[in-house]
Amino acid sequence: MMDCLEGIYTRRSIRNFTDKPVKEEDIKAIMQAAISAPSPHNEQPWDFLIITEKRLIERLASTLKEEYVKSGKADIEKAERTRKIISSAQVIIIGLLNIKKLKKENELERIMGIQSLAAVAENILVAANCIGLGAHWRAVPLVRPDIFKKMFILPDHVEPQWMILLGHTASVPKPKSVIKEGIFHFNKWV
Repeated sequence: MMDCLEGIYTRRSIRNFTDKPVKEEDIKAIMQAAISAPSPHNEQPWDFLIITEKRLIERLASTLKEEYVKSGKADIEKAERTRKIISSAQVIIIGLLNIKKLKKENELERIMGIQSLAAVAENILVAANCIGLGAHWRAVPLVRPDIFKKMFILPDHVEPQWMILLGHTASVPKPKSVIKEGIFHFNKWV
């Protein structure tokens, strides 16, 4: 297993996975990292839908392709590329905000819950990289929560926030560029 900073620095969004299955013990290790993320008042206002059945992954990928084309957000070629990316995953984790787990059901608590799920997502992405798996974060559940609610029979108090594709990496993208100047501001904005 690689060290923490190397795991962060070398993490990439993987869009092409092999057919090799992901071990259950790796999924459990990744999910342990996920729930180690901070949350407001330590509420842990999350639940997770972990999809490992290939037919469900392919059904989700095809449904999203159809919706992209129907809505005009993508042409057939782009929608097909997206379908291939999603269907190549061996595991999909969907991060769910569970409103009933919030201390109070108001907008501020909801926003803090969403932020905690962002920390969860980063833990998943880095943990996957550290154990030798590829991962890809996608925000489509925010754009089309209706598809996820219907397909996976989610209750009204559960809001899908993101999905992360997991699998063994088929190809690794180029390394990220170096730090951009002017994005860090110490002590004041200047």
